[in-house]
Amino acid sequence: MKKLLAFLLAALPSLMMAQEPVIVNVDTVGKLETKLELHRRFKVADLKITGHMNGVDLKLLQQIATRTKTNKNIPDECLLSSLDLSEVIIEGGKEGIKTKVGELPDGLFKGAKALTKCVLPQSVVIIGKSCFEDCESLAEVTIPDGVAQISNGAFEGCKSLRAIQLPSSLNVLEANAFEKCESLDSITIPAGVKKIENDVFKDCKVLNSVIFSDGLREIGSEAFMNCEILQNIILPASCEEIGTSAFKKCTALSSIQMEGVQKVGNGAFEDCKSLATVSFERLGKLSNNAFQGCTSLTDAVLNGNLSEIGDDAFKNCTSLATVSLPATVKEVGNEAFRDCKSLKAIELPASLTKISSHAFEGCTSLREVSIPNMVKSIGSSAFQGCATLDSVAINGFITEISSDLFRKCSALRAVSIPNTVKKIGSSAFMECSALTDIQLPVALTDIDGDAFRKCSSLTSIKIPVGVTSIGGSAFEECMMLSKVELSASLKKIGGSAFSKCASLKEVILNSPAPPSISKSTFKGSFPAFVIPRGSLQVFIAHKDWKNITGYREKE
Repeated sequence: MKKLLAFLLAALPSLMMAQEPVIVNVDTVGKLETKLELHRRFKVADLKITGHMNGVDLKLLQQIATRTKTNKNIPDECLLSSLDLSEVIIEGGKEGIKTKVGELPDGLFKGAKALTKCVLPQSVVIIGKSCFEDCESLAEVTIPDGVAQISNGAFEGCKSLRAIQLPSSLNVLEANAFEKCESLDSITIPAGVKKIENDVFKDCKVLNSVIFSDGLREIGSEAFMNCEILQNIILPASCEEIGTSAFKKCTALSSIQMEGVQKVGNGAFEDCKSLATVSFERLGKLSNNAFQGCTSLTDAVLNGNLSEIGDDAFKNCTSLATVSLPATVKEVGNEAFRDCKSLKAIELPASLTKISSHAFEGCTSLREVSIPNMVKSIGSSAFQGCATLDSVAINGFITEISSDLFRKCSALRAVSIPNTVKKIGSSAFMECSALTDIQLPVALTDIDGDAFRKCSSLTSIKIPVGVTSIGGSAFEECMMLSKVELSASLKKIGGSAFSKCASLKEVILNSPAPPSISKSTFKGSFPAFVIPRGSLQVFIAHKDWKNITGYREKE
């Protein structure tokens, strides 16, 4: 015990010296090693350097700053924690570390895990790539006026950096510059910065205040992604573009002003679960997934010259109740409003020409839809599962009711189908249990499988003259269906097409040539078959119809 105490007392002066600031003046370029001799260079915690330095000097400084452990056999060794370079001028050259005048070299202090404070040279204009990357203890950095560029990943992974003042001279803020600065809570972007590049503040998880200056034009991809407590954003009128996933998973973001924004990239606000309203005045492009998963979003105003709503743009916005679309919209993308369960109504503009697949699927509060005259295409499942949809007026020039289009629209009572429709796709009206009557268009030629399956309230159906084929299970389990009139040109009725139609009393056939059927076509249904006068022997002799009973010739 006495020996240990004596050892500590002997070492105390050296330990105290190690904590006092050490000032070194490099009066000759390349001679830092003579000013900071080997026996003491690893015993300095607080260091200030003045004078001119080249790559040889910076290489030595790098070795000192990036050490991560001390020699246990030398009790007065320590790690560098504070560094002041304010009076240093960096000379250009190729020795040691390649240097340029006015630039802190790439990766200079990368991984300096003990460094807590750094004052940069007054002469510096550019902070190089990854210059302070993974300086996990760095809490304070002084960047002088005159710095114009902070390069890629310059401060990436500086987990202890709480605040930093960007100089007014700054005009380039490159990708990943402050990514994963997990303690950074506020930042002001100078007016000279026209674009915040990709990933600049990504994963800054406690960032709660960002002040943007007028002059900013663009926010790059994932620039603020995963900034989990960022609540409010006011973008200047000069900002025209928000990049891919720029604010994705900013889960606390509740409001954002975007007066001048014209372009919103893929997933720009995806999973911003607190965002309540969005409003645009000059919007020209709304990309895929832009607001997907914004579960608190109630209102969206999309003024501007927008021509297309991107795929999944508002998918799973379960609180979205109102959407205002501009008159310029021509296309609604795939799943654009899928599972917007609170959307009760939407006015589709007259300019609309295409509604893509699953566009409004699962909009369980949507009650009424009017498809404009210019619409030429409605994709599969576009309104599937709209459980409260009561009526649909299709005014466009479409040629097909696509598969699953109105499937499981259990409240649908009335549908107006234009005369241009030639085909009703598979499961198009399947499980529309409130549908009592439907007028099929005269141009119709094909009814696909399951088209009206389980339309349990449908009472009668007349197949238009041009229909040549009815698919399998097309009217299966239409429990209230009592009367069917088939077209004279019908060639084939698929398996189970009219099976399990318990109320079916009469099937009228208008051709003396029996259409082909299978054993299951009328299985579980027991109607009378009204056939053309004089055709009984033809039906009885036909291989598909010979076992059918209940024939009655027309009078």
